[in-house]
Amino acid sequence: MAPTFVPRQRKRKVLDRQRAEARGTRAPDNEDSNVLEITSEQQAEVDKKRAELRQALRPDGSKVSGKKAKRLEKYIDAKLKKDENRVLLAKLAANKIDTSLFSRSSSLGQTKETKKEAVSRALREQNAGLGLDRSTVELLYERRPAVDGRLYDSRPKTSKDEPKASFAEKASSSAEPEQDIAPAEPVAKVVGSGLKRPLEVDDSGRPVLAKRQRRGGVKAKAPVVSMGLVKAGPDEWGGISSEDEEPSDEEPSDEDDDSVDSADESTDGESGSKINETESSEGSSEAEESSEEEESEPEVMDEAEQQRLSERRSAFKAWAHEQRNKALGYEPVDATALVLQIPKPKNFKPRPLEEEPLPVELLPTENDSRKSYAVVVTREPDIQETRFRLPVVAEEQNIMEAIHNNDVVVICGATGSGKTTQVPQFLFEAGYGSPDGPTPGMIGVTQPRRVAAVSMSKRVGQEMGDYSHVVAYQIRFEGNVDPKTALKFMTDGVLLREAAQDIALRKYSAIIIDEAHERSVNTDILIAMLSRVVKLRADLAKEDPTVSPLKLVIMSATLRIEDLTQNPALFSTSPRVIEVEGREHSVTVHFSRKSQHDYVGEAFRKISRGHKKLPPGGFLVFLTGQGEINQLSKRLRSAFGGFNSATGPKVRVSASEAPIEAEDIDFGEVDDRNVDSMDDEAMFDSDEEQEEGEFDIEDEESGTGPLRMHILPLFSLLPTKEQMKVFDPPSDGSRLVILATNVAETSLTIPGIKYVFDCGRSKERRYDPVSGVQSFEIGWISKASAKQRAGRAGRTGPGHCWRLYSSAIYERDFPEFSDPELLRMPIEGIVLQLKSMNLQHVVNFPFPTPPERQSLIKAEKLLTYLSAISSGGQITPIGSTMSIFPLSPRFARILLIGHLHECLPYTIALVAGLSAGEIFIPENQAIPVAAEQTEDYRSNEDVAAEERRAKLRQAFNKVHKNFCFLDDKSDAIKLLQVVGEFAHEPTEEWCASHFVRFKVLKEIKQLRAQIADLLRTNIPAFASLKVADKLDPPTSKQIQALKQMVASGFIDQVAIRADKAPNPPEMYRKPRRAIEVPYLPLIPLEGEQKLDYADRLVYIHPSSSLSHLSIGECPEYVVYSYLQRAGNTGADGTKKSKTRMHSLTDLTAGQVAALARGTPLITYGKPIKEASAAANGKTREVWAIPYLRAEMGGGMGWPLPARKVTQRKVAGKGWVTE
Repeated sequence: MAPTFVPRQRKRKVLDRQRAEARGTRAPDNEDSNVLEITSEQQAEVDKKRAELRQALRPDGSKVSGKKAKRLEKYIDAKLKKDENRVLLAKLAANKIDTSLFSRSSSLGQTKETKKEAVSRALREQNAGLGLDRSTVELLYERRPAVDGRLYDSRPKTSKDEPKASFAEKASSSAEPEQDIAPAEPVAKVVGSGLKRPLEVDDSGRPVLAKRQRRGGVKAKAPVVSMGLVKAGPDEWGGISSEDEEPSDEEPSDEDDDSVDSADESTDGESGSKINETESSEGSSEAEESSEEEESEPEVMDEAEQQRLSERRSAFKAWAHEQRNKALGYEPVDATALVLQIPKPKNFKPRPLEEEPLPVELLPTENDSRKSYAVVVTREPDIQETRFRLPVVAEEQNIMEAIHNNDVVVICGATGSGKTTQVPQFLFEAGYGSPDGPTPGMIGVTQPRRVAAVSMSKRVGQEMGDYSHVVAYQIRFEGNVDPKTALKFMTDGVLLREAAQDIALRKYSAIIIDEAHERSVNTDILIAMLSRVVKLRADLAKEDPTVSPLKLVIMSATLRIEDLTQNPALFSTSPRVIEVEGREHSVTVHFSRKSQHDYVGEAFRKISRGHKKLPPGGFLVFLTGQGEINQLSKRLRSAFGGFNSATGPKVRVSASEAPIEAEDIDFGEVDDRNVDSMDDEAMFDSDEEQEEGEFDIEDEESGTGPLRMHILPLFSLLPTKEQMKVFDPPSDGSRLVILATNVAETSLTIPGIKYVFDCGRSKERRYDPVSGVQSFEIGWISKASAKQRAGRAGRTGPGHCWRLYSSAIYERDFPEFSDPELLRMPIEGIVLQLKSMNLQHVVNFPFPTPPERQSLIKAEKLLTYLSAISSGGQITPIGSTMSIFPLSPRFARILLIGHLHECLPYTIALVAGLSAGEIFIPENQAIPVAAEQTEDYRSNEDVAAEERRAKLRQAFNKVHKNFCFLDDKSDAIKLLQVVGEFAHEPTEEWCASHFVRFKVLKEIKQLRAQIADLLRTNIPAFASLKVADKLDPPTSKQIQALKQMVASGFIDQVAIRADKAPNPPEMYRKPRRAIEVPYLPLIPLEGEQKLDYADRLVYIHPSSSLSHLSIGECPEYVVYSYLQRAGNTGADGTKKSKTRMHSLTDLTAGQVAALARGTPLITYGKPIKEASAAANGKTREVWAIPYLRAEMGGGMGWPLPARKVTQRKVAGKGWVTE
């Protein structure tokens, strides 16, 4: 095979490179010839340093990840590089040389240098110590020519000049002797003679200013133009005078080398004459170069001298331009003249400069006419010491100045800062509430709960020392107010009642609304109403000096102040906001790793472990209701022993009455298997080690707590005597454990509480404004409430709070604030109160959080049914009377018609019972629940417990059967019988044996007396009314009348049996009990959303007396007080709960038609028979069928029995039923 052709390389440079590579003498292309060569010894030294650093930074035996190892090597490399650079810099510093005689590379090859450059070079050579030739000496020490017969340097020699002259003579030993210069002939003085060159003008006579030539060029010579003799005027430039200026007989020194100094010399003489200095272009150029030299060498003179020279040059330049322009007759254009001149009015005053406003605390006091007045309170030393530690006491001056200067003040203070107890005392010590002071009215403090009002009055009374007698409290049916009271604690409902009687609240000088973050209905109404009362009192104070303005203070720890400060409808001017920072004692919060469904059981486990390991200190446990409190209390007493607060049946509450507080509603057995708002199941596993170390508190000794527990309940239905026991110290060797609902969340300072256990849940009332269905649900609290609960642990010392939920649940499911109660309940009572105050349009009332318009519409419709307001929205006389009573409008309507058939005493008792809370103890609470059977056999104790439960159940059924003696189909009459029997035997033993609540019946007795007093006072017909405490049983006629009276107040809440309805629903299963019989309400439940027909039905509540009837005995029409729906049940939470009605009484169709007559609920069909006709033919009586239907409900409604009605003939409308 022929060989492959290989082209021959012919380029010489390539061939040379190849030969060099073959000989090994050619360096690689990418090799840097200037790179530092590192020998093997140097490399070994670097490796040794690297190993030493690695050994020092990385101890033996420790494991380091790969990422950390890389970071360590990178750090070592950087460290070695820094050391190398440091050594190199030290070597460079040792070899430093003088570079002052170096010249720039740009000047190399330049044969010509300027005078400035030559002088600069000569100075550098002289400073370096080099020998100077004659030309260099002449350049440095130059003599100036004589001017006007004198040498420039002809001033007398002084001691300062001698060293310079001797040095010059030594340096210029070979220089020629100085020659005498003949005096110059005098020259005529002209204006502008101080300029360096003649003035050049253009054709129009204006000056031509040429650019000054810096260096390098040659300026053409110009002839001197004589401009004639001009006499010096008064505006001649006289130079710049200074403190350092020499006397006039001395001349400037030879260091001033430019024309400015020459001009200064000519003006400093005594003769004041001008010198016409004629210079050639060479002399001008030298002067310029000399000036430039001085400007470019700031090291020759100091900064002060430079500043003085700069000012003198600027002044001379301005004077020279002015003289030149005046000689030419030229007037320069002023730059300010080009600006548009705006005419100013005669009374024009410029606006003052805007300044940063001062803080509110530094502003001067506006009300400087206020008289100084103070009340000195003597307190115990320990109380005074405790007060001084409170954060709010440090802000006393700031708070009181704000209250004096503002009518409305908002105080936001952290929980435990002391605002609830101290701010009222601040006001009292400042003279508020003092009869002899400038503000004699009382100080009113409102609390959302009764227990808080009572406990705070007791606490403040103890702190007031010698003025403890001026502190009192007032709650519903209870109080100790007397004429000496100056500081009054009360519930917000009490103040609302007083505002209805006196809208100006003249007996108060200051009102404090505490715990405004609760956002109860009364609190919101109070804030809105007092915002108008404050303005009213301010106007009254201007008219009458004896009336003082009202001060309003709103306090809370977690208030959304935007609802107040940014609500112009509430306060036209934003109120003053004061923030009190810091809690007196710190609180440590501990979250659970997982949120348990059984939070009661989780609370028991945590309390048990904490009791064994935590130091002494009280426990405060937050639960949702009384049932959970009893359940947990029983388990803790069985495990650790405890204090039994009361004997007899345990008191529990059911969800059958709206007026009671939501946390006191008990649901019985709660099915929580469908709770879907917990943590993911796989998020955490049980960690025993974490649980054991959960209560290891730093800096505190553990395991030293007492062995026994002193267990006390705390809820709103508990009698006041029992509630006050939580403030008593526990017995020796016992730990105080308080099981409470959210009544302990605000304003309570329980002594000794250091540890809080928060379940994070509460019972809340939900209300549907369309259907009227109320539901009580257990849900998560808000973050603000959680903060309040944690703050209970830091009231008397540092504390801890264990939350029985995870931080993930807290961040994800907890809202910032809870919804106001105004949005969660019926508001017809509020609307009636506002209407009674002549407020035509309630929607314009300044609510802090306005209710939904649908709720307002529903409330006005109900008041129309009750004849409280007219169809146009005006309040009627009946409505004005109804607003007097502290009752719901429905109950007030029943009361006004209760005098018929001599039923007024029974009506008062019945209304008092209906407006109070739940009287009866439910069966599941009255009878103990059987314990879970863990063994196959039953012990004697189990048999005995079962027998006791059977006897209790038998007694319970017997008692309720006797209560239905008067009427077995009306729960209202059953309630009346209980109230009547209690009046004959008002003892706790009777209540315990009849399974009713003594506290509620006692309140009913007090309310009966209050209603009777209001009737005697406000209705003239009842002025002589006397109501006996003990009543005889009513007659059957009175019972029927009472049933219809009750129905008249709830005529819109009536339900018909579903099988009696015009369109009965399809029944999939025949009901077997009365509680399974479906009813259809008059007002549909669906509202705007469409529901299945089965979901529109309601059923009888199991606690009703109707539940014991047979299927056939169930009444056709039932009037109910409210509807209630529980949460969904079932393992998956998909099984819907039934809507239950809390019935009041049964009715017949004829009674329904009679009660609804005259309301928009009744419409009549076409006449079926004419009874009689009038002679004039305009009226007639006919028989017609009435239909009961809800407004805007659609359809014909329910047909009722035919009734005889009167019809009147109206033009254009036909026959209209009256």
